[in-house]
Amino acid sequence: MKFSKLIYGAAVVGALAFAGAAQASNIVVNGSFEDPVVASGTYIWTDDLYGWTIDGDKKVEVRNNVVGAAYDGNNYVELDSDIGNMSIWQTLNTVIGQAYQITFAYSPRMNQPASTNPIAVTWNGTALPGSPFTGTGGPSGNNWVIYTFNVVADSIASTLKFTASGTSDTLGGGIDAVSVSAVPLPGAALLFGSALLGAGVLRKRKAANETGADELAA
Repeated sequence: MKFSKLIYGAAVVGALAFAGAAQASNIVVNGSFEDPVVASGTYIWTDDLYGWTIDGDKKVEVRNNVVGAAYDGNNYVELDSDIGNMSIWQTLNTVIGQAYQITFAYSPRMNQPASTNPIAVTWNGTALPGSPFTGTGGPSGNNWVIYTFNVVADSIASTLKFTASGTSDTLGGGIDAVSVSAVPLPGAALLFGSALLGAGVLRKRKAANETGADELAA
């Protein structure tokens, strides 16, 4: 599936206006990765992440206050895991012609260069504007950036996918607070049909003093 038009606009204002509805009607399962339960100050590698599909025999790294705090809840995930870069995705039930708001929190890994932190994000195989997302990690904790996109579904099943795409070295960026919610159809959709209607970025710093132990402190 290809979008007929990409429209880069100030979607942050709209995202904030829809924030309450998005939180209430999120169709992503386990978007903040609270299942499985992970003890505070520890991490696990798992191939069983509730609600998500994981590629091949790889495992996703789920952290609870290790190398930084989560943006939402206790857990967040890293996709450059024990045996290298990997992907997670969900195929969602969507309504053709309905507008949806996609949001997620991204943070580069502390003390790591932008080359190892990229995460690519696609909707039905098409990269969201600005993907892959990356940054240089700060000296401590996470520095979460909230990305927001509006899309119009052209299928009854739509797939949102996250893939580590930097240096495959077990060190990579983090993802948290993934949401896809139905929103009122913007007027632009009447002109452009199935399209990425806008993209915006809202930066929010969330300090984390917990830096973890062993190899995660790198």
